[in-house]
Amino acid sequence: SLIFGDTVIIKKADYANNGDIVVALVDECEATLKELRKEGPEVVLIPKNEAYQPRRLEAGRVKVQGILSGLIRTYH
Repeated sequence: SLIFGDTVIIKKADYANNGDIVVALVDECEATLKELRKEGPEVVLIPKNEAYQPRRLEAGRVKVQGILSGLIRTYH
């Protein structure tokens, strides 16, 4: 079977643009890596894994911690 692991390189930032893949801190307790889309007073966090659904949250619940700068994928 094929097993892979990803290592991400994150550039520290507290602001991101639509379409950036970010480390987002949700409710001060959950960190997640998702594409960011701002829609008025809300933020949509969009997963790249199709098994998961986008999350729509009030903007005040989400704090950008950094932006994806690079990805290293390892195959075993």
